Amino acid sequence: MKNKLLLTTAIASVAFAGSAFSETKIGGNLEQTFVATSEDGSASTRGFGAEHNISLSASKDLDNGLTASYGTVLEDGVADTHYLTVGTDTIKFSVARDNGANLSSSAIPYIGDAVGTAINQLGAATSNTLSDTDVHNYEHARIDVSAAGGTITLNYAPQNSSTRPSDSGTSDVGESAHGMIYSGNLGVDGLKVLAGVQKSDGQGNNTEAKEKQIGVSYNFGQFTVAAETASQDNSAAVGSVTEHDTDSFAVSYAVNDNLSIGLYSIETEETASGTKATVDEEIKMIQVGYNLGGLGLSFGYAEVDNISHVSGTDGEQFQIRTIQKF
Repeated sequence: MKNKLLLTTAIASVAFAGSAFSETKIGGNLEQTFVATSEDGSASTRGFGAEHNISLSASKDLDNGLTASYGTVLEDGVADTHYLTVGTDTIKFSVARDNGANLSSSAIPYIGDAVGTAINQLGAATSNTLSDTDVHNYEHARIDVSAAGGTITLNYAPQNSSTRPSDSGTSDVGESAHGMIYSGNLGVDGLKVLAGVQKSDGQGNNTEAKEKQIGVSYNFGQFTVAAETASQDNSAAVGSVTEHDTDSFAVSYAVNDNLSIGLYSIETEETASGTKATVDEEIKMIQVGYNLGGLGLSFGYAEVDNISHVSGTDGEQFQIRTIQKF
């Protein structure tokens, strides 16, 4: 009986070690938007939306000299993000979901939402081609290595089984993906580079998806200029491949510490089963952002020509966004 009691005490000590010796931080944000759209052949739309996030995070120096950090984010009440990271400043190992370096982010200096979100009510092809292979969105293992003025990330999402321990969820069943990403400045002040390749199998209806992306931005004074190219191949069935090649260009100007303006041009070419679409999808967008001291306010206006590569089908989307962090 005494041995069982000692064993139980030891297990309890291990289980609660993190809460006893680390400080948990609470954070989050509330994002609210108003969106109005107009599209050829479709009714105009308008409405409000909101997203709220609450995060819990903590870190602790381990007895072996490594540091462990862990946390979770509740997005609209759902535990969408979580991570456990162990390592040093040079190399780290993580088991996570919706966390870490990813190709959903961009070297483009967006002032408000990135283009995929800024035009998401128009059904444009560009907004649907940038996440099919995104490993970080799934339950994955990851290694981050500090090198070349930045971080090299290697990540892998296994083809999870629906059979799990009783205390685990069954999200991301059947997903399998891997990738490599570099993010950093190559040791050059003002430079930002994001480059990577990813591949996935069994994502939704796709038997295979591949993505390559490289983006570069450079800040000099109040100006930032950027260019990015991304290509993605989706195979929904054997012999049926849809390819999207997207080129993006941007320039932003910081008028002062609180006010910024950005201009963006995005063009996407589509090839389906070897046949190129007759027209490219083209996006022109302007964003204006203002910091009200704890409350971020941004306005965005985008025009899309040849939506989803249909000639003459055009649309526009206007967005007002506020974001409050706490």
